[in-house]
Amino acid sequence: MKSPVNKLARLGLVVLAGFATTALARNDEYQRLLDRFNAVATDARLANHAPVAMDRARESLAALKEARRSERELWAYIAERRIDAAQAAAEAELLEGQRTQLQRENDRLQVAVARRDAEQARAELERARLQAQIRAEEAERAQREAETARAEGEQAQQAAEAARAEANQAKRMAAAQAKAAALAKKEAELEAALSDKPAKAAPTQSAPAKPQAKPAAKKKSQPPATR
Repeated sequence: MKSPVNKLARLGLVVLAGFATTALARNDEYQRLLDRFNAVATDARLANHAPVAMDRARESLAALKEARRSERELWAYIAERRIDAAQAAAEAELLEGQRTQLQRENDRLQVAVARRDAEQARAELERARLQAQIRAEEAERAQREAETARAEGEQAQQAAEAARAEANQAKRMAAAQAKAAALAKKEAELEAALSDKPAKAAPTQSAPAKPQAKPAAKKKSQPPATR
């Protein structure tokens, strides 16, 4: 038979082994949760977010480490939920920061687009103003050219009228000169005719005077015969 001492020794070993297994299990649960928390706390993207939630998770891990056997399961649950909450809050803050950054970038892009559109509108307005100015200058130049053409046409018309008037005046002068020449010729002919008559009468006067014949006796006039 086995002695009672040996039985007690074996029972003690079993109890110690059970305590050791339980302690090891408790340590494994704590280490698992601690590793999860450290993964979140050391994540470069999440480390600076949700500090309050991180502190609460850290406190729950400390409480789990010091909890009695009867409270460990509760604190393990609390610690895991707080780690989940800390991770979710950190990720939410990260996403919110990214959203805010994206919103700022979008606002910056919108401002840049609005500034570009405004500059483009100003450029279009300036181009339209220049085109309108060019059209106005061209219209003014065309008007000046038309006025110049009209003035030149009027001058040409006046020159033509002056030339016609001068030609008519020349015709009238030629006619007058021709008339004057004809009158002068006629006058010269008359003067020549007048100057020729005395020249022919002079020899008649120098000839000896012939005796004048006696006048014939007048016949008595007879009355006309009656029919």
